[in-house]
Amino acid sequence: MFASIFYVGLQGVAIPSLICALAMPFIYVENLTLLAQVSQLNYAFLILFSCVIGLMLEGFFDAIKKGEPYRLVLSKVNPIGLIIGPLEVDNLKSQLQEKNQQISQAYAALEQTNDNLKTLTESLENQTQTYKKMAVIDQLTGLKSRHYFYNYLTDGSRNHSYCLILIDLDNFKSVNDIYGRDAGDEILKACATVLIEVPTHHGFAARVGGEEFCIALANIDLNKGQIIADDLRRRLGNTSIIKAGISVNRTASIGVAELAKDVVLKYVISLADEALYASKSKGKNTTTLVDEKFIVESKNNQKNLTFNDLLIGLSNNEFHLYIQPICSNSSGKAVGFEGLMRWHRSDGLILPPDHFLELAMSPGIYPKFKDVYMAQLIPIITALTKLNLEYYLSFNTEGTFIHSSQMVNHFISQVQEAKIKPKNLVLELPEKAAILNTKKALSNIKLLQKSGIGIALDDFGMEHSNMDRIRDIPADIVKIDRSFISKIDKNPRSLAIIKALVTMAEQLNFQIIAEGIETQAQATILAESGITRAQGYFYGRPQQVSYWLKQIDNDKI
Repeated sequence: MFASIFYVGLQGVAIPSLICALAMPFIYVENLTLLAQVSQLNYAFLILFSCVIGLMLEGFFDAIKKGEPYRLVLSKVNPIGLIIGPLEVDNLKSQLQEKNQQISQAYAALEQTNDNLKTLTESLENQTQTYKKMAVIDQLTGLKSRHYFYNYLTDGSRNHSYCLILIDLDNFKSVNDIYGRDAGDEILKACATVLIEVPTHHGFAARVGGEEFCIALANIDLNKGQIIADDLRRRLGNTSIIKAGISVNRTASIGVAELAKDVVLKYVISLADEALYASKSKGKNTTTLVDEKFIVESKNNQKNLTFNDLLIGLSNNEFHLYIQPICSNSSGKAVGFEGLMRWHRSDGLILPPDHFLELAMSPGIYPKFKDVYMAQLIPIITALTKLNLEYYLSFNTEGTFIHSSQMVNHFISQVQEAKIKPKNLVLELPEKAAILNTKKALSNIKLLQKSGIGIALDDFGMEHSNMDRIRDIPADIVKIDRSFISKIDKNPRSLAIIKALVTMAEQLNFQIIAEGIETQAQATILAESGITRAQGYFYGRPQQVSYWLKQIDNDKI
């Protein structure tokens, strides 16, 4: 047992007494030790008394019972007296110090985590603001974006009529080819500085395509719109940049159309497109109005199409396969594309599929049309999968193909010979495609699926037989027609049907793609309803393949 000085308690009597008793033989008073001045019995009793009191210290007998050593600890706690403490006090102090150190370290780590979290939150807020800005502003030109254009002018929300001036720079591709993409970007930015000055109150200028712009002017009629367009055309033609000491500029072709409050935006845009390309067919650098005469001629051109017109067009390579992205509804990134044929007629008009597809699907023309289609489809999917192995390309077919085992087997052979992975192809069966022999059609569909090619039922909602198709055809994808989507935010019945279809898709193991998305509101409602794939002008219009390959390369889709 080791003794050390403390100051309190019963031990304050025992310890001083013991010390005095032990010192008595060495303390002299009048030449005699203190021990000599007391009886030996009293001395012995004093030592015994002091030892017994000392042995009563807390923890001593417990240590004996446990067979552990016992140590007296010296620590000063106040000015008077002595105490003796057990070994556990030292251990507890050491543990307490260690815990305090751990708490300090944990607190410092927590402060660092809080700082990191604050930094991350600020970064996310900045990114959110950047994304919001990108949805409204075109990052290259500073004009309004394509998304903003279609959201702002969406059907049912317009409070004004608008004059739409659709502008396309002539021969723009040659700028990129000769001087590089940087020069092309400089031309676009220079032209944007001209366009942004034009809009009045309730109007704006937007970049809606690669080198395509549109100015929306509120409460402006066609005649005044033509005056503004002609002035713009002259100013754009005089806008130039300097490259390698050379002045570089491009002219513009323009189509002008009137957008009334109660007219469908897509229809007016298609007319403005036709007018723009009519301007190009006239030699470019001119303006064409969508007036009553133009509309009548446009309808007549579509109605008067003949088999011979299509055959001549096919022979002259006037049909070009455009592609439109199919996107994730959450990220907005492309997961695949749909191939959509465009007819670049010799008279300058560019016709979409609904103007000629029914005629092209007739037995006398379809084989030739299919060959032209396939000759373009295979190089396109090859180019897409070089950029992303998961991209797929969907394309329309019709009843003649799906009933012909010979055509189906030939197509599968073409895919194999081209070394295309079948999973990167999806064959779309339109609702209008007649299924005359269900057994034969199902046999060919299963043959395609067995080879790895996906099957999609297109235009769900157009005809009464849709549920029969879903029941009878084991499709991998069902595409909801735009007629359901256009009024989804105003028609609860359409929304209820879509939600029911999502539940059905989970049970029957097919994926849903919503077509015709034109606004953020529609995309949001569909996402909340469980639709994960979408397609429409909101994500991108059908464009030539080179345009979308560039967008992918620049990580813009």
